Amino acid sequence: MRIIDPFLWQSAKFPPFIAFSKHSRISPFRTNSFAYRTVKDRMPVILTKVIDFLCRNKHKILESSTAEEGRSIEDLKLIIGKLSQLRSEMQTNKTLRPLEISSSHLRDDSKWNNELIEGENGSAPQWFSSPWLLVECYMYRAIYCIFENSIHLKRLDPFSHMKEELIIAQKCVLNQLVAYTNDLSQTITSASHLQANFIKLVEISLWANRNDLSLSGGDARTKPGSFLDDIEQLNSHILVNNVNELWLYVEQVQKDFQKKELGIIMDNSGLEMVADLCFAVYCVSHKLFDRVIFYVKKIPWFVSDTTFGDLQWALHYMEKDVPEMQNFANKCLGYLDSQQFQVVEEGYFTLPLPYHVMKKEDPDLYNKLSQSQLLIFKGDLNYRKLGADIDWPSTTTFEKFLQGFKPAPLVALRTIKAEIICDLPSTTVSELELLDKDWMTKGDYGLIQFMK
Repeated sequence: MRIIDPFLWQSAKFPPFIAFSKHSRISPFRTNSFAYRTVKDRMPVILTKVIDFLCRNKHKILESSTAEEGRSIEDLKLIIGKLSQLRSEMQTNKTLRPLEISSSHLRDDSKWNNELIEGENGSAPQWFSSPWLLVECYMYRAIYCIFENSIHLKRLDPFSHMKEELIIAQKCVLNQLVAYTNDLSQTITSASHLQANFIKLVEISLWANRNDLSLSGGDARTKPGSFLDDIEQLNSHILVNNVNELWLYVEQVQKDFQKKELGIIMDNSGLEMVADLCFAVYCVSHKLFDRVIFYVKKIPWFVSDTTFGDLQWALHYMEKDVPEMQNFANKCLGYLDSQQFQVVEEGYFTLPLPYHVMKKEDPDLYNKLSQSQLLIFKGDLNYRKLGADIDWPSTTTFEKFLQGFKPAPLVALRTIKAEIICDLPSTTVSELELLDKDWMTKGDYGLIQFMK
């Protein structure tokens, strides 16, 4: 198997969209970039883990199939073979092949294959010379396509075991977090405490974003018993912090709107998903918002991204656990029954498209988002899509970064795990580079960026 030689890539001719654009799309073409390391190292490892999971758990997987064992085994072999081929094509920089989408579950075949017909430089896109957002999203859509086109394993989530194991491994931290939220939700509080608790839960939701299985390869970032205690120390690493402006806007919402809707565009399952639920429970319990819409992925995505199935599994797991977990799960399930919580699956979130083109590409979703009084975009992938995965100067304003995307006032909560950022002075960037040259890819620093 031929692995891409970085020295060959460094001497190759740069595609026009990389070399001549003032603010180019981030691409793995640059061998000193995190995008390159992701495609070269992290993504093949994720595929290998999926293949290993299928091989090690084939008997359990076959038990869940309704077909006779012989047919299911052949189905599984075909899936493993296609996943191995995908990994080989990635490592040898082949062209991204059109996706063989056979079902109408997502209805995204035309949008995807339009992206794959011709790259930005006029040639067919390849793994190491195309925009990072395209190739990384392509891998996960291709994985789903392989299962979707199987006969007996169409809806298998190859990442669900990791997400469920993460919830179980983080049980102690989750119990502390939901107990803390239960107390806050039941307490009648003063205006100052309402503000302080709101801000604390925003910070918790931010730092829970560190737990990203696509970055860690399946390992939890949080040690049992440490998360809530660490929040104050972590807050010194919030590089842009508009949380006070956010609170002032939430106060204004109380005065200006009779019906108040919050939309959360979610990221990771596990601790982050539960932290988002805690924030939502607090907001509804204290009537800061009447309804919370959780926007989740329609298919398994970026290893740990939240699906409706993940949310259901977590709530039913907590429902059978200790009293604090039971109380919290019952409250969430009650809000779901009353539709004060709603879960929405939208196919746009698994397209390789930035958000500033949403109004044109998916006006229905844009209008739906416009109904909310506040939108919270969680995590790194959402941030990359907000900024179109462009290599912006760090001093770019958040408004310019969004390129006109403004369905409603919005806030980005993100721990930094990719080389894209805005609203940060160049002097701060220089200071951070001296401390740690990889500061933009470890999730050790956070952003709370708000635009009214």
